[in-house]
Amino acid sequence: MKEQTAARQLFLQHSFGVLSTISLDVPGYPFGSITPYCADRQGRPIIYISYIAQHTRNILADPRVSLTVFENNTGSDDVQARGRITCIGDARKVPADDSDTRERYFQYFPSSRQYSGTHDFEFFRVDLKRVRFIGGFGQIYWVEPADFMATNPFSPAQEQRIIQHMNEDHGDALKHYNGRNQATMAGIDEEGFDVLAAGKKIRFEFDTRVTNMEEARQALVAMAKRPA
Repeated sequence: MKEQTAARQLFLQHSFGVLSTISLDVPGYPFGSITPYCADRQGRPIIYISYIAQHTRNILADPRVSLTVFENNTGSDDVQARGRITCIGDARKVPADDSDTRERYFQYFPSSRQYSGTHDFEFFRVDLKRVRFIGGFGQIYWVEPADFMATNPFSPAQEQRIIQHMNEDHGDALKHYNGRNQATMAGIDEEGFDVLAAGKKIRFEFDTRVTNMEEARQALVAMAKRPA
């Protein structure tokens, strides 16, 4: 299970990747473009893309896609030694009544909310077929979707309660987590939580997984007591 956890952690640490679709203009060939993403409540990629974009046109004609995410904070110039994952699957429209997924995305990308008033943007979820994980030289694995995905133990209402409480009442703790820089919490799951600082997502991992509100509270308190 070590490689499955490492693959999921790499995916959750980042917020954009290379989305590859099957090209309409050059039939049969892959077309890659940079795309922001966040994870849904099962850990699957969610993207928010415009109908006028080339990759959206490609998806509507053929839903088969891949999303490749690279480790970019290693400090090494050897790109082949960096971790990366490729999520392979089918991009499907998120149902219009799935407000949880939509709101979760906007929490991670607040500026994108301005596009929700137009009909040019649509949410897509990548239903995973397989995940390819490379942790570095000699660490190469296929990971099955059931092993890669992890259901968030918090309901939408519970997650919102935690986020609101932290952002309104514990701004100092969020600064402490982030080295005294201003930050806001964007999301939480069983393995960790995410904050936004200067528009950048920063991931913090719990020492042990949390399964309920009380365990999350205890984990957040313990992290706030650590030296900055």
